[in-house]
Amino acid sequence: MTFSGEDCKLKFNNRRNLSKISLEITHTFTEGVTIIMKLKDLLKSVKIDSSCPEQLKAKLNEIDIKKIAYHTKEVGADTLFVCINGHKTDGHKYANQAVINGASVIVVEKFIEGIDVLQLKVSDSREALAQLSSNFFGHPSQSMSLFGVTATNGKTTITYMTEEIFKAYQLKTGLIGTILVKYDKEIEMSRLTTPESYDLQQYLAKMREHEITHVSMEVSSSALELKRVRNTEFDVVAFMNISPEHIRLHESFEAYFDAKASLVRNAPKTSTAILNIDELLLIPLANQTKAQVVTFGIENSSGTISVSDIQFSSGMPSFTVHIQKPFKTLSGNLIEPVSFGLEMSVPGYHSIYNALTTVVTGLVNDIPIEVVQQGIKNFCGVERRFQILYDNEFKVIDDLLLNQNNIHSCMETISHLTYNKLHLVHALRGSNGPEHSTEIAETLAACFDQMNVAKIILTTASSHVEKKDEVTPEELAAFLKVMEQNNIEVAMFEELDDALEFGVAQLEQEDILLLSGAHSMDQGARKTLELIKELYPTVDHEKINQVLESKLIGMDTYKLAENF
Repeated sequence: MTFSGEDCKLKFNNRRNLSKISLEITHTFTEGVTIIMKLKDLLKSVKIDSSCPEQLKAKLNEIDIKKIAYHTKEVGADTLFVCINGHKTDGHKYANQAVINGASVIVVEKFIEGIDVLQLKVSDSREALAQLSSNFFGHPSQSMSLFGVTATNGKTTITYMTEEIFKAYQLKTGLIGTILVKYDKEIEMSRLTTPESYDLQQYLAKMREHEITHVSMEVSSSALELKRVRNTEFDVVAFMNISPEHIRLHESFEAYFDAKASLVRNAPKTSTAILNIDELLLIPLANQTKAQVVTFGIENSSGTISVSDIQFSSGMPSFTVHIQKPFKTLSGNLIEPVSFGLEMSVPGYHSIYNALTTVVTGLVNDIPIEVVQQGIKNFCGVERRFQILYDNEFKVIDDLLLNQNNIHSCMETISHLTYNKLHLVHALRGSNGPEHSTEIAETLAACFDQMNVAKIILTTASSHVEKKDEVTPEELAAFLKVMEQNNIEVAMFEELDDALEFGVAQLEQEDILLLSGAHSMDQGARKTLELIKELYPTVDHEKINQVLESKLIGMDTYKLAENF
């Protein structure tokens, strides 16, 4: 049935260490009880912009929905299919296939001719999907303390560090982010930094079933702009930093900033918003939210929290935290001004910002200071985020180096380490255009003199990327041009394995081998460690095997992600 004629709206009221690979890798989490909802109940708070014949209200109460889907492969009998516009295609094109597969209701932004099932027209199908999904799973975010962080850099590390604090207090934790979604002994490798709204609500519902009480979550600018986190109730939100590396996903830097800022601006009165006031653009947000605001800075000491006595021992920071102004926990308890020390087990000046974010998150969740201190100390890093893979005769470090900030943070961290020569094996990133290649090359080249880098070992890793991520001739030429202009020697390899073997062969006592690059370098750590065992028989095989046993990214199990 296709509606036409006068518009009317149906309105309803609704209240608002992966240290051991003993974790089970699965394609899907354990399925709970089958959900069956009347369409009328499912549509609560969804604004329907369709014509409404008299029989509509009766029909809404007759139709049972057992599933929501936005991809035709997920459609079965009694499915409500939502047509959403993606980056590459329009879901409306697949409505007919959804009906063939069993969809009984289609949510559209424009009516589709020839569809003989109920069509419900909305002005924004992504917003509708978020509301429908929350309704379908019973608003699961209300059942847990949910922490969401947005930033250009550091989101993954912050969520893992926060989880370590939660675990130190023996809380049942969940994590949603770039690498994986996990809770208890269940893991699913991620496709998106922040899942689509239906998947997100399903994950949260499954966490609720497992009595997870505290969840740490990365919130990307794309997720905010595409309304994936609509109808998700955050208890703590944080905005840490911003730089223009991801503008290509948005219309402008202003649009990129506004997308991220919406996490804070839309935070409810009952929540806490954390802001890094060393980032000047973030300071005005303190007056643009109903949430309690807690601010911190390292250079700017005027916030709720400041730091002093920063020291580095083997690159690992220690410092004193000063709570200068009182703030409340989520339960209403008052945190009075106090000072205490923190020692970290991960290197880098930027790690202090990450730690301060997690400190506030722990404290507002009523976790005692001494437990927060222990959680910070327990945190030993995240895969592919300045991960020290081996540290004995020489060091092997794995980092993404996705943008200028990543590179500067990585090199600043290395500057606190003692080493002889730095060898860099870099997997060039494809599908980002020659401008991005030029930017990365120029940023790296500017660091080479001071970092004692003799040459760059470059690879396009042809056998380790999908077609869409292949490095184009223009992208490679742009990178090589910058290296030539700066008189930097390039050892060029088409295959990742060859580049890694060349890099490992360069290692001498006290050297550092840095692996960098996205996606195509994901298997670099495993291959490098295996090469080191082969080429240097006297290395500590036990330490290397411990790292290999705990890894997820780049191991054979990671192939599971390709099937999701």
